[in-house]
Order: sequence, then structure tokens, then C-alpha cells
Amino acid sequence: MDRKAWEQALAPYMERLLEIRHDLHRHPERSGQEKETQATLMRVLAPLGLKLTTFPGSYALMATLENGAGGCVAVRADMDALPITEETGLPFASENPGVMHACGHDVHMTLALGSAMYLSAHRDAWKGTVKWLFEPQEETIGGGRQMTECGCMSHPTVDVVIGQHVNPRYPAGTFFCKTGYVSGASDEVQLHVIGKSCHGAYPEGGIDAIVIMASIVTALQTMVSRRVSPFVSTVLTFGTVRGGTANNVICGDVYLTGTLRTLDEKTRRTMKHQIRRMAVSIAEGMGGAAEVVFRPSYGAVFNSEPYYTIVEDAAREVLGEENLVHREAPSLGVESFYYFIAHTPGVYYDIGSGISTALHTPTFCVDEKTIGVGIALQTESVLRLLKKTGEDRA
Repeated sequence: MDRKAWEQALAPYMERLLEIRHDLHRHPERSGQEKETQATLMRVLAPLGLKLTTFPGSYALMATLENGAGGCVAVRADMDALPITEETGLPFASENPGVMHACGHDVHMTLALGSAMYLSAHRDAWKGTVKWLFEPQEETIGGGRQMTECGCMSHPTVDVVIGQHVNPRYPAGTFFCKTGYVSGASDEVQLHVIGKSCHGAYPEGGIDAIVIMASIVTALQTMVSRRVSPFVSTVLTFGTVRGGTANNVICGDVYLTGTLRTLDEKTRRTMKHQIRRMAVSIAEGMGGAAEVVFRPSYGAVFNSEPYYTIVEDAAREVLGEENLVHREAPSLGVESFYYFIAHTPGVYYDIGSGISTALHTPTFCVDEKTIGVGIALQTESVLRLLKKTGEDRA
């Protein structure tokens, strides 16, 4: 269906959905505290005849709608808010001090609820299974990891999963995406440089960890420019340095933390190997030592081309060709949607939410025209993906 047809089809649900969105926005909860958010979702979903599944130790929620034999499509929506004091002045602004839906997760949940309402009421229009995956802690540890470990992608097996994010750089109803990589992988880098402390007036008696650290950091910055192809996106950033006790004491220990951002797994492995090798070699060459620890975070998000084409075609019909913006390059930001596509192909796209201040800011807001077109695009995509996966299974 085109945009006009979807507006008519969704009209019976829109007033209720806007009320739900306002309630979610008014009562945001931080990562790991999404208890009332989960309860709100369950109150809305239970009357629709969906099977609701909770997960031990978190406020994750899965809603499953089985409607005969066919494929299985999942929709991911994140739940948590941010520790930000809202300054939008909206009549439904946050009532929880210091907490705000500044990343649009209230909208993401509303889009998922809208597609659930429509598909549950129009079961004659499709066959198969749809799962709505409401993910907590997206902004911190990524609740998707536990959800997948607990089997949310199985019974029945999910053939393809889709996710979406509002984008305040584009007008409401703009589709912004690309095939292939759309976001990067992240690894925290922890570096401990070990020297030997002594009196600052007699440096020959010690090993200056600060000097070693400076040499290591300078050398590591050449890795991206000289060890990685200029056609491969990679970033190495050190954001904290801690060391020293007094201005007249040679420093014996320095601690650094940073982040490594990559796309493909080969570059990720190579960079970690080279970072450790270079840091240890430089430190030893200067009479000290270095210890390097990597703490992996989310992996890269990759849009599977056959399924991406289906979603893009849905966007073309629902939103119009003029509202399709093809992303030229991936971002090295990270997304916990990775945990779901680690198990099955997926498509992750942005939908314009009206020109606004940036995400994660106190004045971020959403043009509510995004709600209707976002639900239409999500539902049209699910219907088309169900048809494709059903045919593949037949």
C-alpha cells in the first residue's frame, strides 16, 4: 500500500498510539530499570492475543504472533532512556527527574506496538510468525545479548530481523539507509604502562612511564594511517590518561583507556594484535613494560542485500522515491542490534523524525508525523518479508 492507503488503514489506531507514546515519554527509565516500561508494553499487547515472554534477570519482553505456516520475521525495539534532564518544554515531557527519552526509544516502541496492533487485527492478510523484541539496556550493555542467549531467535527460528532508529537530521518520513555495513564494532582498550618511580631530580634512577606512554600513544596513531587501507574505516581513540603522584616524582605507572572502532572482523583482529605488539615492544625498548587488555563491545551491523532490497522497495512505495536518502558510508557508532543479526540476516534503517537537535541532547524531540509513517513502513516491510521468507520455506 502507498502512504495514503496506509494513513487510512492506521487511522483507527493513531489516537491510542499517540497516547501510549506520550505516556512512555513522560515516564522514561534508565538502563536496567525498565520495569514500568515493560508493564506498559504488556498492558497494550496482552489484549491483542500475542504470546508474551519475559526473560529472567532483565525487563526484556518478546511478543509472538503465530498465524499459520510460513516464515518468521522479528522486529527489534529498544526500551531504555538516558540520564539527561529534559528541556523540550513538551506538554508530555519527562516526569522522572534527570531521565529522558533523548534517543527516541519511546518512538521505537510505539512503532512496534503499532505494527503489532495492525497485524493482529488483519491476520487474513498474511501467514507465518512475527516476533516483537523489546530490548532493555541498549544504551549500556545491550540487553539483546541475553535475549538471544535465552532463545528469542528460536522456536520458531527467525528468518530475518529488522530494526529502525529515528534520525533528527531528516524530515519526518525520510528513509536513510544502505546495504552492507551500516555501523561499526567497538572494543574498549585498556593500557597499563609500567615504569619505575624515583626522585624527579635524579631521573637516571627510574623509568619514566609518562615518557613511555607518550611514545606509545604517538606511535599507535600511525597504525590507522599506515597499517590499515585508506578504504577501510578504522578509528583508535584514547580518551583518558591517569598517572603520577607529584610534580617532582618520576611516574612509575600510567593507565590509559580508549576505544577501537572497526567494521570487518579481519581488521578488528589485526588492529588488536598490532596495538598489543607495538605497545609492548616500545615499552620494553625503553626499559619498562606494557599490559594491554581489550574488552569487546557490540559488533558491526551488516544489512543483508536481498532483505535490504525488500525493505527499500517498501520504503519507496510507502514514502515515495523522493524521500529515500541513500547512505554513502557506514557510521563507526555502535548498535546492540548486532546481537540479533549475529544469529540471522537483518536490516537496520533510519527514519527521519523531523529536523531537531542531535540525539542524546536535552532538547531532542520528534515530529509526531514520524509515528504514522514509521508504523506504515515497518508493517509494509514485515508483510513483504513474510511473503519472501514463506516462499523460501515452501
